[in-house]
Amino acid sequence: MIFHLLLALAAVIVVGRLLAPLFRAIGQPPVIGEVIAGIALGPSLLGRVAPDVYRYILPPEIAPLLGIVAQVGVVLYMFLVGLELNPDEVRRRVPSTVTTAFGSIVLPFVLGSLLAFYLYPRFSTADVSFTGFALFVGVAMSITAFPVLARILSDGGMSRTELGVHALTCAAVNDIAAWCLLAVVVGIANATGGSLLVVSAFLLGTVIPNTGRVARMLTGRVERIVTMLLLPAFFAFTGMRTQIDLVSGSEWLVVALIIGVATAGKFGGTLLGARVSGLSWRNAAGLGILMNTRGLMELIVLNVGLDLGVISSKLYTMMVLMALATTLATTPALQFVLGPPRSRGAAAV
Repeated sequence: MIFHLLLALAAVIVVGRLLAPLFRAIGQPPVIGEVIAGIALGPSLLGRVAPDVYRYILPPEIAPLLGIVAQVGVVLYMFLVGLELNPDEVRRRVPSTVTTAFGSIVLPFVLGSLLAFYLYPRFSTADVSFTGFALFVGVAMSITAFPVLARILSDGGMSRTELGVHALTCAAVNDIAAWCLLAVVVGIANATGGSLLVVSAFLLGTVIPNTGRVARMLTGRVERIVTMLLLPAFFAFTGMRTQIDLVSGSEWLVVALIIGVATAGKFGGTLLGARVSGLSWRNAAGLGILMNTRGLMELIVLNVGLDLGVISSKLYTMMVLMALATTLATTPALQFVLGPPRSRGAAAV
């Protein structure tokens, strides 16, 4: 089992490293390459093209062990994400971004909860309470991937621009609120253990001063292990759970509906909030596009939902596709609205 675990990690790392430059060349964050690698090595692609190779690299018996390693990686990753947030900076900038942050959370949450009325009778069972299901879908629609957003802003030379700072502050407030809401969902589902640890880990990271010696020591020692070894286990585990062949026929229209609702909620809520805050239409639209980035954070939330039994494997796959689509759309949509990086020219702060 240890051999197959190491083989699975090596396969995801190698394929991810091969795909990362390709995605970077088209302006996508390298983490997307690793996510795609995990899905490609799972039943959705390798399992259909070369089932014997798939069963050798990722035999079903390895799933529990891979799940444990993935869970450890996710808990440590969420702690590091929380550690990246500077509460003092967030508090200082909240007055100028509170309306935008509020819109970026409330509208997608409301639209997601309304979408649950359609999804629940089709993709859930009586074993799952509608309240828990609706709250979870609302939270899943509200997520913004703070680390991926920060990487996109950095690659585009926007980290120190007014729009970039505004986006990072909104994303920080958004993530804190979304993970607190997820804690409520976990409580309603009477869950303990791994699902709760993912939320404890994030909130713990936010309360540790990120400029202190402890934070620097933890980041230096833990980050490389998490990103190089443990997160590939999560990508492989996610790939094993993503079964695209479960979606067929008219159900692809449901996937399109989920992507549409997710985009309308995030983009629309952020756009309206930013306009009320005084941003121009152009910058408000750019901010709405940035906040629609979901990335790895969304996958973590979806895995929590699947572990809790709140969502089915089919709905899990549909929402994984939504997470990929909204993240992949960020860079080209941003270039369409704001132009190439050199022409974005907002004032640095």
